[in-house]
Amino acid sequence: MKTKIKLLVVSLFTAASFLVTNVSHSQVSASVSFSVFYDNLKPYGRWINHPKYGQIWIYRQAGFRPYSSGGHWVYTEYGWTWVSDYSWGWAPFHYGRWAYDPEYGWFWVPDYEWGPAWVSWRTGGDYYGWAPLGPGLSITVGINTIPNDRWVFVPRRYVASPSVNRYYVAPTKNVTIIKNTTIINNVNERNVSNRKVVYVAGPKKEEVERDTKTRINTMSVNNSSKPGKIVVDNSKHVVNIYKPDIDKKTVINKNTTVNKNTTVNKNTTVNKDVSNDANKKPPVNNTKKPPVKKEAPKPKPKPKPDNKPGEKTAVNTGKSVVKKAVVKKQEADKHDIAKRRKPHTETENK
Repeated sequence: MKTKIKLLVVSLFTAASFLVTNVSHSQVSASVSFSVFYDNLKPYGRWINHPKYGQIWIYRQAGFRPYSSGGHWVYTEYGWTWVSDYSWGWAPFHYGRWAYDPEYGWFWVPDYEWGPAWVSWRTGGDYYGWAPLGPGLSITVGINTIPNDRWVFVPRRYVASPSVNRYYVAPTKNVTIIKNTTIINNVNERNVSNRKVVYVAGPKKEEVERDTKTRINTMSVNNSSKPGKIVVDNSKHVVNIYKPDIDKKTVINKNTTVNKNTTVNKNTTVNKDVSNDANKKPPVNNTKKPPVKKEAPKPKPKPKPDNKPGEKTAVNTGKSVVKKAVVKKQEADKHDIAKRRKPHTETENK
Protein backbone atom coordinates (compact mmCIF):
# COMPACT_ATOMS: atom_id res chain seq x y z
CA MET A 1 0.00 0.00 0.00
CA LYS A 2 2.80 2.40 0.95
CA THR A 3 4.57 1.58 -2.30
CA LYS A 4 1.46 2.52 -4.31
CA ILE A 5 1.14 5.81 -2.44
CA LYS A 6 4.80 6.66 -3.15
CA LEU A 7 4.36 5.86 -6.83
CA LEU A 8 1.25 8.05 -6.95
CA VAL A 9 3.09 10.97 -5.31
CA VAL A 10 6.03 10.61 -7.71
CA SER A 11 3.63 10.54 -10.67
CA LEU A 12 1.90 13.70 -9.48
CA PHE A 13 5.23 15.55 -9.08
CA THR A 14 6.34 14.40 -12.54
CA ALA A 15 3.08 15.57 -14.11
CA ALA A 16 3.31 18.92 -12.30
CA SER A 17 6.90 19.38 -13.48
CA PHE A 18 5.85 18.61 -17.05
CA LEU A 19 3.05 21.16 -16.89
CA VAL A 20 5.32 23.85 -15.45
CA THR A 21 7.92 23.19 -18.17
CA ASN A 22 5.30 23.51 -20.89
CA VAL A 23 3.87 26.71 -19.42
CA SER A 24 7.34 28.26 -19.18
CA HIS A 25 8.17 27.33 -22.76
CA SER A 26 4.84 28.67 -23.95
CA GLN A 27 5.40 31.97 -22.21
CA VAL A 28 8.86 32.38 -23.74
CA SER A 29 7.66 31.53 -27.24
CA ALA A 30 4.58 33.74 -27.10
CA SER A 31 4.43 36.62 -29.57
CA VAL A 32 5.27 40.03 -28.15
CA SER A 33 4.70 43.54 -29.37
CA PHE A 34 7.41 45.29 -31.32
CA SER A 35 7.55 47.88 -28.56
CA VAL A 36 9.82 45.44 -26.65
CA PHE A 37 12.59 46.52 -29.07
CA TYR A 38 11.78 50.20 -28.73
CA ASP A 39 11.66 50.18 -24.94
CA ASN A 40 14.83 48.10 -24.43
CA LEU A 41 17.00 49.90 -27.00
CA LYS A 42 15.96 53.47 -26.25
CA PRO A 43 18.29 53.88 -23.23
CA TYR A 44 21.35 52.95 -25.35
CA GLY A 45 20.75 54.93 -28.53
CA ARG A 46 18.24 56.98 -30.43
CA TRP A 47 15.31 56.19 -32.70
CA ILE A 48 14.94 58.37 -35.77
CA ASN A 49 13.00 58.32 -39.00
CA HIS A 50 15.05 57.40 -42.08
CA PRO A 51 13.73 58.61 -45.47
CA LYS A 52 14.16 55.13 -46.98
CA TYR A 53 13.82 52.60 -44.14
CA GLY A 54 11.45 54.37 -41.78
CA GLN A 55 12.18 53.97 -38.07
CA ILE A 56 15.82 53.02 -37.35
CA TRP A 57 17.96 52.75 -34.21
CA ILE A 58 21.47 54.20 -33.82
CA TYR A 59 23.85 53.10 -31.07
CA ARG A 60 25.54 56.12 -29.54
CA GLN A 61 29.06 54.70 -29.08
CA ALA A 62 31.74 56.26 -31.28
CA GLY A 63 33.64 53.78 -33.46
CA PHE A 64 31.03 51.07 -33.12
CA ARG A 65 30.85 48.40 -35.85
CA PRO A 66 28.17 45.67 -35.86
CA TYR A 67 29.45 42.07 -35.60
CA SER A 68 32.85 43.47 -34.77
CA SER A 69 32.69 45.51 -31.57
CA GLY A 70 32.09 43.64 -28.32
CA GLY A 71 31.36 40.02 -29.21
CA HIS A 72 32.55 36.67 -30.57
CA TRP A 73 31.35 33.59 -32.49
CA VAL A 74 29.88 30.41 -31.01
CA TYR A 75 28.74 27.42 -33.03
CA THR A 76 25.12 26.44 -32.29
CA GLU A 77 22.45 24.22 -33.78
CA TYR A 78 21.64 27.13 -36.15
CA GLY A 79 25.22 27.70 -37.33
CA TRP A 80 27.75 30.31 -36.28
CA THR A 81 25.96 32.55 -33.78
CA TRP A 82 27.13 35.99 -32.70
CA VAL A 83 27.33 36.33 -28.91
CA SER A 84 27.30 40.02 -28.09
CA ASP A 85 28.87 41.50 -24.97
CA TYR A 86 26.23 44.25 -24.90
CA SER A 87 23.16 43.85 -22.71
CA TRP A 88 20.99 44.90 -25.66
CA GLY A 89 22.80 42.57 -28.11
CA TRP A 90 20.01 39.96 -28.10
CA ALA A 91 17.99 42.22 -30.42
CA PRO A 92 19.94 44.06 -33.19
CA PHE A 93 22.34 41.18 -33.94
CA HIS A 94 19.61 38.55 -34.29
CA TYR A 95 16.65 40.49 -35.71
CA GLY A 96 16.63 42.91 -38.62
CA ARG A 97 19.61 44.24 -40.58
CA TRP A 98 22.46 46.70 -40.15
CA ALA A 99 23.24 49.35 -42.74
CA TYR A 100 25.66 52.25 -43.09
CA ASP A 101 24.96 55.84 -44.08
CA PRO A 102 27.54 58.68 -44.08
CA GLU A 103 25.05 60.93 -42.31
CA TYR A 104 24.04 58.48 -39.57
CA GLY A 105 26.90 55.99 -39.43
CA TRP A 106 25.88 52.40 -38.62
CA PHE A 107 22.18 51.98 -37.91
CA TRP A 108 19.81 49.09 -37.32
CA VAL A 109 16.67 48.46 -39.39
CA PRO A 110 14.21 46.35 -37.34
CA ASP A 111 12.55 43.16 -38.56
CA TYR A 112 10.69 40.25 -36.96
CA GLU A 113 12.70 37.15 -38.04
CA TRP A 114 15.27 35.73 -35.59
CA GLY A 115 18.62 34.41 -36.85
CA PRO A 116 22.00 33.38 -35.41
CA ALA A 117 23.56 36.36 -37.23
CA TRP A 118 22.52 38.29 -40.33
CA VAL A 119 25.89 38.37 -42.08
CA SER A 120 27.59 37.13 -45.23
CA TRP A 121 30.73 34.98 -44.95
CA ARG A 122 33.88 34.72 -47.10
CA THR A 123 36.87 32.40 -47.04
CA GLY A 124 40.12 31.98 -48.93
CA GLY A 125 43.83 31.69 -48.23
CA ASP A 126 44.39 32.06 -44.50
CA TYR A 127 41.30 34.14 -43.76
CA TYR A 128 37.66 34.00 -42.74
CA GLY A 129 35.62 37.14 -43.14
CA TRP A 130 32.07 38.37 -42.49
CA ALA A 131 30.05 41.51 -43.13
CA PRO A 132 26.56 42.67 -42.11
CA LEU A 133 23.80 41.94 -44.60
CA GLY A 134 22.06 45.19 -45.41
CA PRO A 135 18.26 45.47 -45.74
CA GLY A 136 16.99 43.55 -48.74
CA LEU A 137 20.22 41.61 -49.37
CA SER A 138 19.92 37.86 -49.85
CA ILE A 139 21.79 35.53 -47.49
CA THR A 140 23.68 34.25 -50.56
CA VAL A 141 24.89 37.58 -51.94
CA GLY A 142 27.22 37.67 -54.91
CA ILE A 143 30.66 39.13 -55.37
CA ASN A 144 31.10 42.89 -54.84
CA THR A 145 27.58 43.30 -53.49
CA ILE A 146 28.89 44.48 -50.11
CA PRO A 147 31.43 47.36 -50.05
CA ASN A 148 35.01 46.38 -49.20
CA ASP A 149 35.22 48.42 -45.99
CA ARG A 150 32.21 46.59 -44.47
CA TRP A 151 34.14 43.32 -44.12
CA VAL A 152 35.93 42.04 -41.05
CA PHE A 153 38.73 39.49 -41.64
CA VAL A 154 40.58 37.29 -39.19
CA PRO A 155 43.15 34.49 -39.57
CA ARG A 156 41.31 31.19 -39.83
CA ARG A 157 42.76 29.71 -36.63
CA TYR A 158 41.26 32.51 -34.51
CA VAL A 159 37.69 32.60 -35.82
CA ALA A 160 36.27 30.69 -32.82
CA SER A 161 38.31 32.57 -30.19
CA PRO A 162 36.35 34.31 -27.39
CA SER A 163 38.77 37.21 -27.97
CA VAL A 164 38.44 37.24 -31.73
CA ASN A 165 38.57 41.05 -31.85
CA ARG A 166 42.27 40.92 -30.96
CA TYR A 167 43.06 39.27 -34.28
CA TYR A 168 41.18 41.45 -36.75
CA VAL A 169 43.13 42.27 -39.89
CA ALA A 170 43.62 45.98 -40.71
CA PRO A 171 40.84 47.21 -43.06
CA THR A 172 43.51 48.54 -45.44
CA LYS A 173 44.15 44.93 -46.50
CA ASN A 174 40.49 44.23 -47.33
CA VAL A 175 40.76 44.90 -51.05
CA THR A 176 43.59 42.40 -51.48
CA ILE A 177 41.95 39.76 -49.28
CA ILE A 178 38.58 40.07 -51.03
CA LYS A 179 40.25 39.38 -54.38
CA ASN A 180 41.53 36.09 -52.97
CA THR A 181 38.38 34.92 -51.16
CA THR A 182 34.93 33.65 -52.15
CA ILE A 183 31.45 33.75 -50.64
CA ILE A 184 30.48 30.86 -48.32
CA ASN A 185 26.99 29.75 -49.34
CA ASN A 186 26.46 27.40 -46.41
CA VAL A 187 22.91 27.62 -45.03
CA ASN A 188 20.88 25.84 -42.39
CA GLU A 189 17.19 25.04 -42.94
CA ARG A 190 14.89 24.54 -39.96
CA ASN A 191 11.16 24.26 -39.40
CA VAL A 192 9.89 27.06 -37.18
CA SER A 193 6.18 27.28 -36.36
CA ASN A 194 5.31 24.96 -39.26
CA ARG A 195 7.31 26.94 -41.80
CA LYS A 196 10.77 26.54 -43.27
CA VAL A 197 13.35 29.14 -42.28
CA VAL A 198 16.80 29.39 -43.87
CA TYR A 199 19.69 30.66 -41.73
CA VAL A 200 23.22 31.73 -42.62
CA ALA A 201 25.40 28.96 -41.14
CA GLY A 202 28.86 30.25 -42.08
CA PRO A 203 31.93 27.97 -42.30
CA LYS A 204 31.36 24.28 -41.70
CA LYS A 205 32.23 23.11 -38.22
CA GLU A 206 34.54 20.36 -39.46
CA GLU A 207 36.50 22.86 -41.51
CA VAL A 208 36.96 25.20 -38.55
CA GLU A 209 38.05 22.28 -36.39
CA ARG A 210 40.83 21.53 -38.89
CA ASP A 211 41.88 25.17 -39.02
CA THR A 212 41.87 25.70 -35.25
CA LYS A 213 42.98 22.17 -34.38
CA THR A 214 40.33 22.30 -31.67
CA ARG A 215 37.09 20.42 -31.14
CA ILE A 216 34.09 22.68 -31.71
CA ASN A 217 31.08 21.91 -29.50
CA THR A 218 27.60 22.47 -30.92
CA MET A 219 25.71 24.63 -28.47
CA SER A 220 21.96 24.55 -27.92
CA VAL A 221 20.07 27.83 -27.92
CA ASN A 222 17.91 28.24 -24.84
CA ASN A 223 15.22 30.91 -24.72
CA SER A 224 15.71 33.31 -21.83
CA SER A 225 12.61 34.57 -20.10
CA LYS A 226 13.52 38.28 -20.30
CA PRO A 227 15.76 40.68 -22.26
CA GLY A 228 19.38 40.92 -21.19
CA LYS A 229 22.94 39.95 -21.94
CA ILE A 230 23.56 36.66 -23.77
CA VAL A 231 25.04 34.06 -21.43
CA VAL A 232 27.12 31.08 -22.64
CA ASP A 233 27.19 28.03 -20.38
CA ASN A 234 30.13 25.97 -21.68
CA SER A 235 29.59 23.24 -19.08
CA LYS A 236 26.12 22.53 -20.43
CA HIS A 237 26.86 23.59 -24.03
CA VAL A 238 24.00 26.08 -23.89
CA VAL A 239 23.61 29.65 -25.10
CA ASN A 240 20.94 31.53 -23.14
CA ILE A 241 19.44 34.28 -25.27
CA TYR A 242 16.15 36.14 -25.29
CA LYS A 243 14.51 35.36 -28.66
CA PRO A 244 10.79 36.06 -28.57
CA ASP A 245 8.47 35.70 -31.54
CA ILE A 246 7.83 39.25 -32.71
CA ASP A 247 4.36 40.01 -34.01
CA LYS A 248 4.90 40.73 -37.69
CA LYS A 249 2.03 43.22 -37.76
CA THR A 250 3.81 45.48 -35.26
CA VAL A 251 7.17 45.67 -37.04
CA ILE A 252 8.04 49.25 -37.92
CA ASN A 253 8.33 50.22 -41.54
CA LYS A 254 8.22 53.51 -43.40
CA ASN A 255 4.51 54.05 -42.80
CA THR A 256 3.95 52.74 -39.27
CA THR A 257 4.67 53.91 -35.75
CA VAL A 258 6.87 52.53 -33.01
CA ASN A 259 3.88 51.77 -30.84
CA LYS A 260 0.24 52.73 -30.71
CA ASN A 261 0.83 56.08 -29.08
CA THR A 262 4.15 57.39 -30.34
CA THR A 263 5.91 58.22 -33.55
CA VAL A 264 9.68 58.65 -33.63
CA ASN A 265 11.33 61.10 -35.96
CA LYS A 266 14.82 62.54 -36.11
CA ASN A 267 14.49 64.97 -33.23
CA THR A 268 11.29 64.44 -31.28
CA THR A 269 8.68 61.97 -30.09
CA VAL A 270 5.18 63.07 -31.00
CA ASN A 271 2.01 61.71 -29.43
CA LYS A 272 -0.24 60.27 -32.10
CA ASP A 273 -3.36 61.52 -30.35
CA VAL A 274 -2.15 65.14 -30.27
CA SER A 275 -2.80 67.09 -33.44
CA ASN A 276 -1.80 70.57 -34.47
CA ASP A 277 -4.27 73.12 -33.19
CA ALA A 278 -3.68 75.18 -36.30
CA ASN A 279 -5.15 72.38 -38.41
CA LYS A 280 -8.24 71.90 -36.27
CA LYS A 281 -11.50 73.06 -37.80
CA PRO A 282 -13.82 74.99 -35.48
CA PRO A 283 -16.92 73.07 -34.40
CA VAL A 284 -19.99 73.66 -36.53
CA ASN A 285 -22.87 75.26 -34.60
CA ASN A 286 -26.16 74.03 -35.99
CA THR A 287 -28.29 76.15 -33.59
CA LYS A 288 -30.51 78.56 -35.55
CA LYS A 289 -30.18 82.17 -34.53
CA PRO A 290 -33.42 84.23 -34.02
CA PRO A 291 -34.23 86.63 -36.87
CA VAL A 292 -32.99 90.18 -36.37
CA LYS A 293 -35.78 92.83 -36.37
CA LYS A 294 -35.14 95.75 -38.66
CA GLU A 295 -35.74 99.13 -37.09
CA ALA A 296 -37.94 101.64 -38.94
CA PRO A 297 -36.00 104.59 -40.39
CA LYS A 298 -36.09 107.67 -38.20
CA PRO A 299 -37.89 110.71 -39.72
CA LYS A 300 -35.68 113.47 -40.93
CA PRO A 301 -35.86 116.65 -38.75
CA LYS A 302 -37.71 119.62 -40.26
CA PRO A 303 -35.52 122.58 -41.11
CA LYS A 304 -35.71 125.41 -38.58
CA PRO A 305 -37.14 128.74 -39.91
CA ASP A 306 -34.61 131.49 -40.51
CA ASN A 307 -37.08 134.40 -39.90
CA LYS A 308 -37.29 136.43 -36.75
CA PRO A 309 -40.46 136.46 -34.58
CA GLY A 310 -43.28 138.39 -36.28
CA GLU A 311 -41.83 137.88 -39.77
CA LYS A 312 -43.50 135.81 -42.40
CA THR A 313 -41.62 132.72 -43.41
CA ALA A 314 -40.26 132.53 -46.89
CA VAL A 315 -40.28 128.86 -47.85
CA ASN A 316 -38.04 127.79 -50.67
CA THR A 317 -39.04 130.57 -53.07
CA GLY A 318 -37.01 133.40 -54.45
CA LYS A 319 -40.14 135.63 -54.91
CA SER A 320 -40.92 135.66 -51.19
CA VAL A 321 -37.44 136.84 -50.39
CA VAL A 322 -37.69 139.66 -52.95
CA LYS A 323 -41.14 140.70 -51.59
CA LYS A 324 -39.74 140.88 -48.06
CA ALA A 325 -36.95 143.15 -49.24
CA VAL A 326 -39.45 145.47 -51.07
CA VAL A 327 -41.65 145.78 -47.99
CA LYS A 328 -38.67 146.82 -45.89
CA LYS A 329 -37.68 149.38 -48.55
CA GLN A 330 -41.18 150.90 -48.58
CA GLU A 331 -41.27 151.23 -44.78
CA ALA A 332 -37.89 152.94 -44.84
CA ASP A 333 -39.09 155.45 -47.45
CA LYS A 334 -42.22 156.36 -45.43
CA HIS A 335 -40.11 157.02 -42.37
CA ASP A 336 -37.78 159.22 -44.34
CA ILE A 337 -40.64 161.30 -45.82
CA ALA A 338 -42.17 161.81 -42.39
CA LYS A 339 -38.86 163.01 -41.07
CA ARG A 340 -38.46 165.62 -43.81
CA ARG A 341 -41.99 167.05 -43.33
CA LYS A 342 -41.69 167.73 -39.61
CA PRO A 343 -39.43 170.86 -39.72
CA HIS A 344 -41.56 172.40 -42.51
CA THR A 345 -44.65 172.15 -40.37
CA GLU A 346 -42.96 173.89 -37.47
CA THR A 347 -42.06 176.87 -39.76
CA GLU A 348 -45.56 177.22 -40.98
CA ASN A 349 -46.93 177.37 -37.47
CA LYS A 350 -44.79 180.39 -36.65
